[in-house]
Amino acid sequence: MLPPDGILSLAPLLLVFIPLIRAQGGLMFEWGFAEGWVSSSLASCRTFPITADPVIAHGTPPFYMMAFAVGGTPTTTFIGTNESHLAWSVHHPIGTQLVLGVVDSNGHSGGIDKPLYTVTEGSTTECLPEAATEPVFKISANVTDALDTCEPWGLTIEGGAPPYTLTLAALNSPDVRNITLGPNDTVYTYINRADPGTHMIASASDRNGRWATGSPLVRTQGSADVNCLGLVSSSSNGTSIAQRAPSSQSMSRRTRIAIIVAAAMGSLLLCGLGICAMQCRRWLHSRHQTTHIAPFRTFSSDCSSDARFTVAASFPAVPIKSQSISHTRNRWATFVTQFPRPPPGPLAVSLRDLNGLPPPYADTIAQNRCSLL
Repeated sequence: MLPPDGILSLAPLLLVFIPLIRAQGGLMFEWGFAEGWVSSSLASCRTFPITADPVIAHGTPPFYMMAFAVGGTPTTTFIGTNESHLAWSVHHPIGTQLVLGVVDSNGHSGGIDKPLYTVTEGSTTECLPEAATEPVFKISANVTDALDTCEPWGLTIEGGAPPYTLTLAALNSPDVRNITLGPNDTVYTYINRADPGTHMIASASDRNGRWATGSPLVRTQGSADVNCLGLVSSSSNGTSIAQRAPSSQSMSRRTRIAIIVAAAMGSLLLCGLGICAMQCRRWLHSRHQTTHIAPFRTFSSDCSSDARFTVAASFPAVPIKSQSISHTRNRWATFVTQFPRPPPGPLAVSLRDLNGLPPPYADTIAQNRCSLL
């Protein structure tokens, strides 16, 4: 077995084994702060006791703390060989946010802790390292706030020595995910399959085991269905980042559904308003429609069988509002009496002339004549 110092220099490469361990059964052991530590604040330069309890088996010593600094550079620190008496010191600047996980010498993961820790000012800051002056080697992302389920996350690596290994770690997950890019690839588009309601950080290391700076952190949200059928994560060289940028800003499934529903509701509203306008137009048109009254007939006062009746001269049509005319005696009588009875003339017709008409025409005419008078 390699000595602790030798393993420490190879620690970033040990992460390559973690996806294989997950496929074989997931979490092997579980780590945590001893002495019941429950705060998400970590004092600078303070040493915290740690334990690594077996879940399905004991971890293989020595053990290492992986500390992913948000926007900074990850570190891999030797924390001991006795799983019951491990210790880790905080060597990060005040205000740094940390995602923490423990691995053993075989790359078996003890899981990523649930809290997002923050470094606070301790009793001393003498342990903090000076700022590095190494050549530029960094990682950046197109999304740094909220990332929806199945949304593409564009990650770009600059500097270092390819090929690169991309490391994704989500809070409260059993392990991290390591992805090896192609020999000339500097861009990775990750389809978000992390559980919603947590945080996920991305880091990168090169073939020499050097960590990149600028590790981005996102808050995962959206659907719990992380299958993302038909969507595939992929890597490419830097020349394709401009082509992938629009897709990385694509709307989430929930946003697309909201837009579709809003458009459908708007269409239904417009159709309803159109139908209402048509009905109102028809109603207004019927209010102003006129009815023409046909010429009226006047009868002589004599209702005997040999009496004669005359047809009154035609009068101009009288426009009135569209309504049914009640055929009652009073209304007919009132209207008829407004016009003078013309003298008998060529248009005079004897009631006898109507005897040849088949019923009910002759009877109806005679009855109407007498009833109106």
